Amino acid sequence: MNNQTETGAAKKKLSLDCEEQFEQLISNFFDILVLIDEAGYQHYVSSSCEKILGYKPEELMGVSVIDNFIHPEDHEKTREGLWNIIHHAKNGGTQYRHRHKDGGWVHLEAFGTNQLDNPNVQSVVLNVRDITERKKTEQELLESRNQLRELNATKDRFFSIIGHDLKNPINNILGLSDLMLAEIKAGEYEEVEKYTTMIHHSSKKTIDLLSNLLTWARSQTGKISFKPARVNLKSLADDTIDFLSDNAARKSISLESKIHGNIDIKADPVMMELIIRNLLSNGIKFTPIGGTVTIGARDERDLTRVFVEDTGVGIPEEDRKKLFRLEYNYSTKGTQKEAGTGLGLLLCKEFIGLHGGEIWVDSIVGEGSTFSFTIPKQ
Repeated sequence: MNNQTETGAAKKKLSLDCEEQFEQLISNFFDILVLIDEAGYQHYVSSSCEKILGYKPEELMGVSVIDNFIHPEDHEKTREGLWNIIHHAKNGGTQYRHRHKDGGWVHLEAFGTNQLDNPNVQSVVLNVRDITERKKTEQELLESRNQLRELNATKDRFFSIIGHDLKNPINNILGLSDLMLAEIKAGEYEEVEKYTTMIHHSSKKTIDLLSNLLTWARSQTGKISFKPARVNLKSLADDTIDFLSDNAARKSISLESKIHGNIDIKADPVMMELIIRNLLSNGIKFTPIGGTVTIGARDERDLTRVFVEDTGVGIPEEDRKKLFRLEYNYSTKGTQKEAGTGLGLLLCKEFIGLHGGEIWVDSIVGEGSTFSFTIPKQ
């Protein structure tokens, strides 16, 4: 063998050795190396794709990757990213979700450079990295931030209730007690019965507020138990109407039930009683003297719909959007200046959500409101 032949063989061996080293390097690379054309067809995919995506390289080559493997919601931004590299930036990248062979989605980040004019490459060269764990961490941070925001809103709401809504009725009780003591010391008893009645009413409002506040606090700390059982709606509604009859009588409001006796639901009895009591109490609060508050229910396919309808003042559209949302801290006074915190509706929404149902309101200003909620049949 002459020197020229030996040199040629050595170069060939060196070339093969380099190719093998390159393949070994690429196959053990953490990222995926991709060569893609202007139309979005991949002509080369490194073998590291199998570790990240579950596919062998040949399964990802020769097809339109965006149409066949990218999440539909990410098609537009992925095409835009490739277009920008080709026509504008020369370099660039984007993030998207790529289908895994097991059917799931992998979050990827691709950074590329335009080598279409390079005769040795003639492709856009992409370095593709698995960022699924990073996305998971980002999502967890976002959820933590949202939870912290909700906790801060809850804390602010508690301070508002304790500092204002709870303080006021207690001050009223103290003030009325002072007046009553002064009357007694002066030997004048004509106003004592009136003051005693007012103290009784203020005390009852304070107890109701404290009850809602403590229930809400327990629900936020996960210390309230959810124990669904078979509940007869008519019986529960009748008991609640009886409990609230004095409140309705003071405003000459007719409190009615139109629930048939055969409607049963699977629900937590304590939570359901609180939901119905709060909705009926609101109806009484916002209905003028001589009005009507009605509770009804009907079965609708796979759920039961319960509604509380009043002939009250109604709720403007801009205010309806604030109901059931803690961040708005929405509350207003009743037709006889009855104080409220909005906490009852928040409890209703939370407890109905635990049952898998929904709550909403329909209202016409000056005509009344209908609060409806659903409980799925089980």
